[in-house]
Amino acid sequence: MPIPAIKTAVKEALKRIGGIDAAASIVRVGRSQLSDYGNRNSPQIVPVDVAIVLDSCAQSPLILAAMAHAEGYTIIPVHFGEGHLPRDMANFTEKAGQAIRKGFEVLEDQRVDVHEAHEMLREMQAVKTVAEHIMAGMNKIITDNKPHLVSENPEAGAA
Repeated sequence: MPIPAIKTAVKEALKRIGGIDAAASIVRVGRSQLSDYGNRNSPQIVPVDVAIVLDSCAQSPLILAAMAHAEGYTIIPVHFGEGHLPRDMANFTEKAGQAIRKGFEVLEDQRVDVHEAHEMLREMQAVKTVAEHIMAGMNKIITDNKPHLVSENPEAGAA
């Protein structure tokens, strides 16, 4: 059940914001509801509008990412596809290499436990994120119907 992950994300967002009191001053709900949103023994789930404000103040989509994951999705920043292709390809190679190394470590004892599965999932998500970034850049080139020049200067931008 994905609910515990959402509850944990709420707790992390509250911590990053500075606690329940700080969060209560910026959202439409009070302290007790915020506490319930992070309490695994409470059936209450944070509403999306409150999650957006909390994530924004936490400067990371912690809660929204957990909600998306609960529905089988992942969230991707809108600026994807506007990076520097050579740097992005190098990053992809690095992340894929890390995932492969972790995979061989996990398989050394010919058994994959829950902790190892979580580790592998994190590694594979990093590879997937970089791949999605590169794919978004390629789609932008196709949509714009024009080539994109790649320079030595990463600030110049490339797909």
